[in-house]
Amino acid sequence: MKYQKIYLSGIVKNFPNIFLSLGSNIGDKKLNITNALFELSEYVNIKKVSSLYESDPLLFEDQDNFYNLVIEIEYEETALDLLNIIKNIEIKLGRQSTFRYGPRVIDIDILFFNNQVIQEENLTIPHYDWHNRKFVVEPLSELINQKILIDESNIINQNIKNIGNIIY
Repeated sequence: MKYQKIYLSGIVKNFPNIFLSLGSNIGDKKLNITNALFELSEYVNIKKVSSLYESDPLLFEDQDNFYNLVIEIEYEETALDLLNIIKNIEIKLGRQSTFRYGPRVIDIDILFFNNQVIQEENLTIPHYDWHNRKFVVEPLSELINQKILIDESNIINQNIKNIGNIIY
């Protein structure tokens, strides 16, 4: 696939759409993500789903690899309303509070929300660290059909591989 290029410099650019990142590294990871997509589809219109990627864990490396993907959605309510839905879905699917960057059945993050910039205690949009996560940058590039060029020194050693698609 040939990409156009988007250049991001010092200030992270926002996107005029809503993008979520989903990840899992406990149990049947593919099924966990599929179940999360089904649950989300009860509340949002899922417009696009990236390929599924397998990635090495970051920051806390003594855990299983993750499966990740990015989705583009349509949603009419607020970002905080969406966050509440996401947290309820994570709990419903078995996510338990452990420690930051630890293993999880499902993790759903709001990356971008219609060009909004939000700095709340429990919500930061754009996601504070999306550009340092290859498992976000690659599937997001795929969805927008544009190569996102960033300071790759932070992600050059992150191993990810495309492992196919999810049908939900």
